Amino acid sequence: LDPIMKRFFVTLLKREHVMRVMDIFTGEGAHAIFRIGTTLCCLSHAHLGESIRERCDNAATFWEGVRRFAHSKHFDFEIFLSQVYMTKKILGFRRPVFPRPEVVSRIISENEVWAENNLTNISVHEEKKPLGLVEGDVPMTLAKDSFERLCLARWLPPVLQSTKLDLIYSTSHHGRSLEMFYRCCSSSRHTITLMEVLGTDIVIGMYATHTWKSNPDGYGDGGCFLFRLTPNAECFRFKPTFSSFGAEEGDDEKKVTRLQDVGQLMISSESFISMGVGEGGASGLRLNEDLTRGSTSKSMGFDNDELVGSGIEVFDVGLVEVYRFIRDVDNKPVDGDVDPWKGVFE
Repeated sequence: LDPIMKRFFVTLLKREHVMRVMDIFTGEGAHAIFRIGTTLCCLSHAHLGESIRERCDNAATFWEGVRRFAHSKHFDFEIFLSQVYMTKKILGFRRPVFPRPEVVSRIISENEVWAENNLTNISVHEEKKPLGLVEGDVPMTLAKDSFERLCLARWLPPVLQSTKLDLIYSTSHHGRSLEMFYRCCSSSRHTITLMEVLGTDIVIGMYATHTWKSNPDGYGDGGCFLFRLTPNAECFRFKPTFSSFGAEEGDDEKKVTRLQDVGQLMISSESFISMGVGEGGASGLRLNEDLTRGSTSKSMGFDNDELVGSGIEVFDVGLVEVYRFIRDVDNKPVDGDVDPWKGVFE
């Protein structure tokens, strides 16, 4: 299902229509996907017109025509669904217009030679592209280079790899205070925080899976990661560690394993923000209350090196920028949808 959705429906339909297709698949199964896809191709072919069809001499041109049709004013999704499930009266009975499975199999077998001769050589594993940028009133600095945004795209979860970065906080514009940092990040769950080490060309950062807020008890999940963006880009993902307790040595049957650091990947208060838990109260990456001083050390779970350099744990902070993610398909924030369950079970 994953390659079908990514390579077919996501590239051809509007986002809200893709969500409807996923709902239908959940309720009816894989055969509904085939019906919807086939009907879309047939309708698009019917609307192209004879002159246009003659110029469709390759697969890429045809699929571009399907995409334009699905995004045009001629495409009504509700009418489209009625055609997907259309029936007609045959000998007094209502029967589906869509061909029976054996008919579909025969059509496929008859077209296998043509399909092989007209195969479009497109790799399923497409090369990653740099994250896009949303140009706003505040100039972007730390994520402006396309290579650095390509590194971020490779590290992010798949659902965010085709998004655009939108600057929501910058110390050069909003000032240096955690209060303003929290305020600017209050409506964004997934964020990238970038910071430059003053007087160097080093840029390091962290990806947060939860909204930054004052919570010294800890929050976040295993999707968080630390990274060095320049020079020598490297990502340090969270790998859970386990420990045994509650049993005497050698008594393997009674040993219980406990996951370390769960829910404590992000720790923050009115005086600092941090990610990763190290020995002796240290953090994988930590910023002080006015975002002028930072510290880094090896942390449990991330198993990261010193992000700034070997033996360097404390450093002065230059520019700090925080980015949220904007969907490329509709230019809306990834975290823009209201969560009706927020706060109910917390």
